[in-house]
Amino acid sequence: MTAVVACLVALIVLWAGQGDEKHALPQSLCGTRIAPEILEPLIPAEGDITERSDVDRQNPSSSSWCSLHVDGKAALDVRFAWHSDLVDPLEIANSVQSVSQLQMPERVTENPDMVLGNDGAIATTSCHTKGGAYFTLSVLLKQGNPTDAGHRRDIDKFMRAYFPATVKTLHCR
Repeated sequence: MTAVVACLVALIVLWAGQGDEKHALPQSLCGTRIAPEILEPLIPAEGDITERSDVDRQNPSSSSWCSLHVDGKAALDVRFAWHSDLVDPLEIANSVQSVSQLQMPERVTENPDMVLGNDGAIATTSCHTKGGAYFTLSVLLKQGNPTDAGHRRDIDKFMRAYFPATVKTLHCR
């Protein structure tokens, strides 16, 4: 009888713990190597992670998307944009017509070519490639409350690491 009770307790503990497993964090995002710990606070803690991307660094189009999904739901969108003219990321972030509109965007003091919002960030730089003379990267959180400023510090930390690492992969001239 004691063995049966012990087996039942073990099964219950195993079953109860199944929902608590965290997903394995990716070592790269959209073709850029990243430290998983900077990505972790920006996506749901549990679920299967998949990436969908149409980004082609060798033959860039004016706009390409890469999405990180957790359990089939979009968690993070990354937009790669190449263009011939310099753009102001704050104008993009504030535009209601922009696919990269951010909630409560503010220019980053130390880097005027980067904007941080409650639900994402946008940065731009000179980068001469087949796609154009400039490159702009938008990172957009797809889950959570966009009026909540609670992720701003995590978004800032992520973008400060991810943007320069991505630019290095573009083979700018």
